[in-house]
Order: sequence, then C-alpha cells, then structure tokens
Amino acid sequence: MISNGLLQGGRVMLTTFYLLLIVITIPISFQVGGLYCGLSFTVTLFNLYLVTTTLRIMFGDRGIAKLTSVAYYAQHFFIPSLLFLFLLGFSHDDLKKQIDANTRPDESLINVLRRSPKNQSWIFYYYYYQYVVRPWQYMLVRSTPYFTLLEGFFTVLGIQAVGETNRWLSRTQQGSNWWVITGLMTSGGVITASLYYLYRIYVTPIWELDAKTASLLGFTFSIVCGLGVFGIVSGRGSTIESSLFFAYIVRCLYEISPQLATSAMDEIFHLVKETWQNQNHTFKSPDSLAFFRDRILSNGEMIWDSILERTTHVTGTSASDSALLALKRLWRHLKPAWRFLKYFTSSVPSSIQELFILTWSMAKEAIAPAVVMNLCFRILIFYSATRIIPALQKKHKRRSRRFMRLLYLYSPCIVIAMYTHLILQYSGLMNNDLCLWGCFPWSHESSSKVLADSWGFWNWCNIFCTMAIYASELWDKS
Repeated sequence: MISNGLLQGGRVMLTTFYLLLIVITIPISFQVGGLYCGLSFTVTLFNLYLVTTTLRIMFGDRGIAKLTSVAYYAQHFFIPSLLFLFLLGFSHDDLKKQIDANTRPDESLINVLRRSPKNQSWIFYYYYYQYVVRPWQYMLVRSTPYFTLLEGFFTVLGIQAVGETNRWLSRTQQGSNWWVITGLMTSGGVITASLYYLYRIYVTPIWELDAKTASLLGFTFSIVCGLGVFGIVSGRGSTIESSLFFAYIVRCLYEISPQLATSAMDEIFHLVKETWQNQNHTFKSPDSLAFFRDRILSNGEMIWDSILERTTHVTGTSASDSALLALKRLWRHLKPAWRFLKYFTSSVPSSIQELFILTWSMAKEAIAPAVVMNLCFRILIFYSATRIIPALQKKHKRRSRRFMRLLYLYSPCIVIAMYTHLILQYSGLMNNDLCLWGCFPWSHESSSKVLADSWGFWNWCNIFCTMAIYASELWDKS
C-alpha cells in the first residue's frame, strides 16, 4: 500500500504541474491562436475540470472514486494536446471571418464544405464557438465586479490575520522585542516601497491625471492615512496592518490603469534580470543529456563488452561456461534494443529540447508578468480566505468548512476563469465600456449616455469598499 505522505506529495506535484501548464498554455492560446482560440481553449478546460470535480464529489465514498481521481489527475497531461487541437482548428481564416460576421453558414457554404472534405473540420469549431464559447465570453465580460470586490474583502481578512499573528507572536513568544522590531522594520519597508510607487503614479506619463482624478487620489489617501493612524493610536490595529492596507490601496490604483501596472512590473523584472545576470555572468549550464549520451551510454557499452571478453578467458568450469554462454546469448538478443536506446537518446533529446525552446519562446512572448503576479496574489488571497473564514465562523464552523472545502475542490475552475479574465483585461481584448446612464430600456432616445471604463470603475469601487470594510472592522473592535 502507498503511504498517505507519498500520495499527498504526488498530489502536490501534480497540482504544481497543472498550475504551470495553465500559466503557460492559456496565454499562448490567445497570443498565437487569437481571441476565439483562447476563449474556446479556456472554456474547454473549465468544463473538463468542472465535470471531473463533480464526479469526484458524487462518487467520493464509492468504489469508483479511485477511477474518478485517476481521470481527474490524468487530464493534466492532455492540456498541451488540447492547446494544439484548438490552435490547429482556429488557424482557418474562413472560420474567423464567419465568426466575425456573426452569421450562420448558409446552405451554399455547407454544400461546398461537403464537396471538399479538407474544409469540413472548422464547421465543428464554428458551432462550438456559437453555442459553448459565447456564453463563456458573456460570463467573463460581466465577472469583473465579482472578482474585484471579493479580492478586496478577502485582502482585508488576510491583513487582519497577519496583524493578529504578529500581535500573538509579540505577546507570547520568547524574544518578543525581536518580533516587535521585525514588524516595525517590515512596515517601514512596505511603506517606503508604496510611497515610491505612489510617486511614480504622478510622474509617469502613461496615466495622465486630470484635476478630478488627482483630487480623488488625494481624498483617498487622506482617508487611508487617517484609518492607519487611528488603528495604531487606538490599539485596534497595528503598524503591519496599516502598512499592508496602504500598500494594497496603492496596488489597486495601479490596477486602474493596466498599462501603468504592466510598466511597473516590467521594470521590476528587468531589475531582477540585470541583478541575476551580473551575479551569474560566468555561469554556463552543462548539457547533461549530451554527457549522458557520450559518457554513460558509450562507456557503459564498452565496459560491458570488455567484461564479457575478459571473462571468456578467465572462466574454466563447465558451469561458468554455460552461464557465460547464456549471458552472452542474452546480450546478443538485447544488444539491438540497447543500440536503439543509445541512438534514440542521441537524436530525440535534441527534438525535445527544440520543443521546449519553442514553447519557452512562445511563453515569453505571451505571458505578461503583471498578469501572472496578479493571478498569484489572488490565488494566495482566496486560498487564505478558505482557511480564515471557517475559523471566524464559530457557530457554523462545520458548515463553513464544508463550503470552503467544496470551493477548494472547484478551485481549478475558478483559477481558469480568473486567469482568462485577467488576460482579457490586460490585453484589451475585452470591451471595457460600462454604461452608467442612458442605456436602460426605459431611457429616452434623446438622453445622453454616460459611459465609463469597466475595469477602472470597479477598481475605484473596490478601493472605497475596502476602506469601508476596514473602517467597520476597526470600529467593531471597540
């Protein structure tokens, strides 16, 4: 029987493998295949994980549970194949033109497709897009407020959890003064970095601030600083909480302008890259595959032939001769397989290496560091919420744990939807116009329409909602 620790380690490795594939393949599907290919690929992944997770929950206590678990973890390895399938399917220009026209294929077009089997393949992708992908696109376009506002709420929970942990360590652990000093130094570093990036907002020409936006920024940070000082002075908060709260508000301001967030993240990664290159300019990675092929396989075969040749002259007994003859006969049968293995490893690793190089080059062009960091932040915050909320629900702790466990089981679906939504927002592929007035059915035709950027509007809502939640939490501690 396999131990529980080994099973848990295998699950962690497969989960890491799944996250790595998701982070790499989804941007490639949008970058190489386009908007339609990316949406089709992501909705397919979403549906697959939704179905397999539901089956795991339904048959969790039955004999078929192991089969559903194997199917759930085995689908990780089919993600690259699905990517290639959709990249190939959406490479037809006729398919993209038909989707852009937003019309059904007429009878003449269908007759042409029937006569030419080479063009029949994209019809399936067309109907798949019309009846499966369009609802997925509709859901993603309207999911901005849910992802944004839930992020702010869960961040406040995480900040308070960090503050409570720091107070507990400072009060109960030995060397409490060391924990206090560490908290103060950490808070100072966070505030310094936040002030620097706040300064960049005013001096960076990417985001042109008008008088209204500048006044709104000043009003926002007046409230943020007031809440931070009130929490520290009253003892209901702490320096670490106030600094993290201040840093999160600065981050939300960067999210209002995706170009500003992208430029800041590119600057950070460029600085890290330069530092790494300066520290490792003489480092050269050895070619372990060539070493394995040239040294291990060739020398191993030569040593084995030498051993067989020398033992022919050493052995004298009949038993040894018969054993040696049997061994040589076995080696004669296995030698073709050994030759195949040696030449296989001398040719295939180069193609595998080229495949990885091609995938890595596409991933570097497709993956945006700002999107990945935003995704990692949200995953961390949402995962922390699944641990914090059950601890807060004392009366309904068991029910809350069951709900959070159910949410955790469906986390792959949430991650896919969240990542796809971020890519659409940062790449500008999504229509960000949000009608605030004049677009309702009962509105007069002569009334003027008031449009706003959906991404910026909901981020401003998140900023003020987060401040209201944090202020109410400080007030409840009285």
